[in-house]
Amino acid sequence: MIPFPDSPVAVLCSGGDAPGMNAFLRAIVRLGLNRHKVPVLGIRGGYRGLVRAAKQVNGEADELVRLKQEITANTGNRGLIDAKMSIIQMDHASVSGIMGKGGTILGSARCLDFHKPEVRRSAIQLLENLGVRALVVAGGDGSLTGAKLLAEESNLKIIGVPSTIDNDLQFTEMALGVDTAVHTLVWAVDHFIDTARSHRRVMVLETMGRESGDLARMAALASGAEMVITPEGGPLTEEAMIAYAEEIESAMTRGRGHAIVLIAEGVKFDPPQSRNGAYILRDAFQKYFQREGAPFQDLEVRPSVLGHLQRGGHTTPGDCILAARFAEEAWKAILDPNGSNGITALQHNKATIVPFGCPDLPERALSSVAMDRLHDDLSSW
Repeated sequence: MIPFPDSPVAVLCSGGDAPGMNAFLRAIVRLGLNRHKVPVLGIRGGYRGLVRAAKQVNGEADELVRLKQEITANTGNRGLIDAKMSIIQMDHASVSGIMGKGGTILGSARCLDFHKPEVRRSAIQLLENLGVRALVVAGGDGSLTGAKLLAEESNLKIIGVPSTIDNDLQFTEMALGVDTAVHTLVWAVDHFIDTARSHRRVMVLETMGRESGDLARMAALASGAEMVITPEGGPLTEEAMIAYAEEIESAMTRGRGHAIVLIAEGVKFDPPQSRNGAYILRDAFQKYFQREGAPFQDLEVRPSVLGHLQRGGHTTPGDCILAARFAEEAWKAILDPNGSNGITALQHNKATIVPFGCPDLPERALSSVAMDRLHDDLSSW
């Protein structure tokens, strides 16, 4: 029987999946095996998988032995194909050929139970009993909050890795998945432009992004979309929507033949609305364009909520490279005896480790304002 790995590093993906998670997993495993000679345990299903394994063991010595035997007997791909296994000892073959694939081979999930201190304590106890020296958590804001709690409540080394297409983590210039999501949005806009030009239409496309408009504004700049509406502009009133419609109509009187409007999902409305923003905007635009005496009464407005299309697809080289850089920084922090817990970040184009709860980069807000102004000047007709 293969002996249970000594002082392994554990890694999990949590929350919404993001392109680049697989590339990061490959990098963290390969660096562990090749450079540092440290084994890596993959935890399936994020915090949920960790909690499930802790419940199975339930502090029982016999169950812990059984779990260790199960892990060592089913390494790599053999463990990955067994849906009942929550913890897998990763090997070279198990991360081969996954770098460009979206999603995560370990699976990801949200785990409400992890909000309970007693649940976290049982998870910490399991990791300590397995001899885990560090836990690496790839995920977004909620996942990194969970990692911060583990760092405060345990003696484990905890390293977070920002992985979210929303790019709403203000301490890093980019998170894993953003570059791929922007590429996917540009691809989508290119396809919508074809039909918008053919039929002289206004296409309103709703992007992801939670409370941040970064994904929408980057996609607007890269695709040539005529208009972008983000949460940072404040709640949309009826007057504001009419003003946007007037802007489109005015451009069409000067020769523009179509319009692509990107609206971020985090945009709020005044008064509040329960429907998707793309449909609310469609109705407001259509009403304005069809008013009596309007010059383009036959102008059609078509909405589309792009949704989880943005999460998938082949991971871009930019995200694959960032994943490798983040993995290298994570290993430096893990093996540094004087190193502390923290999160990988890209600051001034340099991969680094920042502490949990570190302040936002002031450049991020300034960059968003600058991008909005640049887009306005590029899209005006």
